[in-house]
Amino acid sequence: MSGKKMEGDEDQKRAAAREAERAGQQPSERSETTGASKQRTHLTGRSAITHEERLETRDQGKQGRRAADTGPRPAGQTGRTFTGRGAPPYGEEHEKVFRALAAEEGRHPGEPVHLQDVSRAAELPEERTRVLLHDLVAVHKLATEVQEDAGPGTGPRYETKPRR
Repeated sequence: MSGKKMEGDEDQKRAAAREAERAGQQPSERSETTGASKQRTHLTGRSAITHEERLETRDQGKQGRRAADTGPRPAGQTGRTFTGRGAPPYGEEHEKVFRALAAEEGRHPGEPVHLQDVSRAAELPEERTRVLLHDLVAVHKLATEVQEDAGPGTGPRYETKPRR
């Protein structure tokens, strides 16, 4: 007994291969064959790529999951990503957000602080504050994003890392 054929049935694969050859390409170049979908792509230095880059090719060649068929994202997803930004240096805005985070933590001892509270205290827009908090968490390692479930719609919460 065989499992579900994710790439389509044999007739679909043959038709796709014939279409690719008519266009002057190899079927594997168009990711239309079984072989092309099973080997995602050759990625050298896997430790040097990000998680998002590693998963970009996950559904490549699978039936019903073509890049052209994905369409726009649902309204709740902004498509924000931090890839390609590198490691921004610690600057005045980072300091402003870090101080606001520490001040808000002082107002609510032992409790992580919501993004909205940090944004208000730093007097910066939420999206800018989110980017700066990401830098403080991922690049500068001065804060932590708390992963506990605080209820639906409450958003991320942050806290400063304890000093050693």
